[in-house]
Amino acid sequence: MRMKKVKININTSIFILLFLLKLAIIAGFLREIIMFDDDFMAEFSSFQGNIPKSKEGEWPAFDQHSLFETTALEVAQHVEVVPEMARTMALAAMAVACQGVVDVEFPNGNRVPTTLNLLTIAESGERKTAVENWFFKSVREFQEQKKLETKEKMSEYQRDIHNWKNGVKLLEKEWNRTFVSEIATRGTDEEISSKEERLSIENRQIEWKDNEPTPPRNYQLLYENVTPIALAYGLNTNIPMACLLSSEAGSVLEGQAIRDLHLLNSIWSGSAVDVNRRSTTSFSVIDPRLTVALMAQPNVIDRFLEKRGEEARENGFLSRLMVIKPESLIGKREGAGRSVDVSTINNFSLRIKELLEESSKILEDKKLSRKLIKFTPTAKKRWQEIFSIIESDMAEHGLYFNARGHGSKLMENITRVAAVINTFEDYSDNIGVDVLNYSYSLCKCYSAHYLEHLAGQPEIVTITNEVVKEIRRLSSSSDIDAGKYFFNKSVLRQYGRGWTRHPKKLAASILFLQDLGHLEILGKGKYQFSELILGVNEPVLKNGIHYNVEELYHFKDQEYYDEGRGRYKGYRLKESYTPR
Repeated sequence: MRMKKVKININTSIFILLFLLKLAIIAGFLREIIMFDDDFMAEFSSFQGNIPKSKEGEWPAFDQHSLFETTALEVAQHVEVVPEMARTMALAAMAVACQGVVDVEFPNGNRVPTTLNLLTIAESGERKTAVENWFFKSVREFQEQKKLETKEKMSEYQRDIHNWKNGVKLLEKEWNRTFVSEIATRGTDEEISSKEERLSIENRQIEWKDNEPTPPRNYQLLYENVTPIALAYGLNTNIPMACLLSSEAGSVLEGQAIRDLHLLNSIWSGSAVDVNRRSTTSFSVIDPRLTVALMAQPNVIDRFLEKRGEEARENGFLSRLMVIKPESLIGKREGAGRSVDVSTINNFSLRIKELLEESSKILEDKKLSRKLIKFTPTAKKRWQEIFSIIESDMAEHGLYFNARGHGSKLMENITRVAAVINTFEDYSDNIGVDVLNYSYSLCKCYSAHYLEHLAGQPEIVTITNEVVKEIRRLSSSSDIDAGKYFFNKSVLRQYGRGWTRHPKKLAASILFLQDLGHLEILGKGKYQFSELILGVNEPVLKNGIHYNVEELYHFKDQEYYDEGRGRYKGYRLKESYTPR
């Protein structure tokens, strides 16, 4: 009995030892992952917030605990504008604060600025200026503070330059004296001594010239309603870092200023800008940083696109813009906006001023330089995935096939936005996947508005709008209540007007309507067209996202609906739909 008990104890001990050994192995394995896996450590040290997912075509929200999101929502509800309009202006202020502090590196090692070019298109009465004032108040306050400091430095400079000029005069007198002495002693033993004294004074003059006091540069951070050439001159004479903030973008988009838009492209890239003039002094701007935040009414944009749109697309100015035309709330406001949370606004303003102060020190001290932030290893992989998606969208019939200039700049805008958010929120030195994914979702929405409002209408869209009108007019039978029309292709070619009589153009339009989900083949040469998306699957192309066919409902205005029990199953208009 005793031997059996001992045997049981030994077996139990062996079991416990094996169990502890397994735990030790697992713990060691986990420690190896945590301590030595670069991806894990990099992501862990980066942002770990909770960013809600958004549906395609919807403006995404950022982490609810971030300064960016909380401040944007506070201002949006107070001023009574849509959140995306507030986020856009918040992003502009954040970019102004960050542009002098950090640059960002692509996964391939290319280094770019963190400046942004943003355009808000909204009617008068949309409270553009009110939103701007909330986010740029701290920027203006910091600018005024620096201007006061510049005035004090100017008094010191005037004293120093006065003393310096007196020193120049004294050295000139000494030089004159020694020069006269050298002439007078020529041919004597004292000539060599006089000449050496003159050369010594000339060396002192060179040294004195090198120490000429420089006037303090005016801290002009905000330029409002100026032309590109005047802006470039300001970046040369004042600090080389600024924001072009225009509540009425006419000064930039109208008149002679259009010819100088290429200057803004160079500045966006951070490249040196050389301005050569005939009548006045030429100048250069070295290593500039400029964020552009333009606001304009639709009629200004329409007039600009009509007159110079093609030129602006070709020179790349429009392609760099992050565009938003926010939903209008005019006539829908209830005056229910509460006061903003003071602590939220103060925290946002404090962070803006903190970054601006840091950028000011970098400008003043040549030993300091902007920090370079990079992507975490995992974010680099995701960056490459996004890049590949955008690149494929520039292929024929892709999303950016007719806007390749814009598509080629989109990845850089995504990168810059991620860097601005990461820096402003003070997450880490490396950009993580969460911030990159949010920036991608946000920039996709800006891109959709660019395609709709600035890109111009591709030929296939022009043709399809015309074809849809002719289908409605010439359909052999229809169910207007259901929004369905049945037609023969031969009838369109024989009796149709315009592009419908062109075989290749008509065929391309029919294929296009199929991809948009509004047309299906019933038989040889026989088709069904529907005002709503046909079938139960999402279409290959989405109207209002990939293209903007005015004669069709936008994809986002429709929803899939299933009544169940074998009843209706398909797409219908959302209850919230309002005609465009």
